[in-house]
Amino acid sequence: MTVRTSPTGVELTLADLLPLSDARGWHRAACRGDPNHEAWFPYPSQDFDYARNICASCPIRASCAEFAADTGQSGVWGGHEFDRGRMIRE
Repeated sequence: MTVRTSPTGVELTLADLLPLSDARGWHRAACRGDPNHEAWFPYPSQDFDYARNICASCPIRASCAEFAADTGQSGVWGGHEFDRGRMIRE
C-alpha cells in the first residue's frame, strides 16, 4: 500500500484524508489522527477488526458510513468496508 503524502512531502494522517468540505462533525471522529493508515484501507483479503473496533465507539459512525455511500468512498467508513461507495463488508 502506498502512503499518501501532501505536496510538501509530509505523510498525511487519516484526519487529513477526511473530507474537509463536509467538515461538520468530523472533528469528533474516533479515527481522527490515527496513524495506522493501512487499517483504514485494507485489501479485500485482510481483516479490518482494528478499524471496526475504533468505529464501534464513534459518535458519528452512522453519518460516516452514509457519507461513504453517498460520495463513492473506498476503505473503512462507519465500521463497514466500502469500495467506491458500495458496502462490501460489515
